[in-house]
Amino acid sequence: MNQHTRTTASGEVIVMLNLHFKPGSAGKVLEKMLPGIRLTRMETGNNEFQMFKVKGSDDKYVVFERWKDQAALDWHWQQPYTKEALALFGEHLATPLSETDDVAYLTDVMEAEE
Repeated sequence: MNQHTRTTASGEVIVMLNLHFKPGSAGKVLEKMLPGIRLTRMETGNNEFQMFKVKGSDDKYVVFERWKDQAALDWHWQQPYTKEALALFGEHLATPLSETDDVAYLTDVMEAEE
């Protein structure tokens, strides 16, 4: 998922995922993901990793990630718990995770344009 990433001026990579789970499956997914979220937050290159539930929806979540650099994010993608999360997404998302529709690489609007 990293072919089109864009780093910030500091080299940091900021990613946001929009997740829409099949009805009734989010709780099962979260239960299995919690240990991996804890491990992700401890990764050396992780600056921030948050998973939020969208108010008013039992099935919609947003993941917000900040990584030291692209190498840190690439390392994260290779971890067993990350691969497990992607497999859970494949099984429990209402539609497959789309690089163009569900994944956004962010930059601060206040940063000088390159």
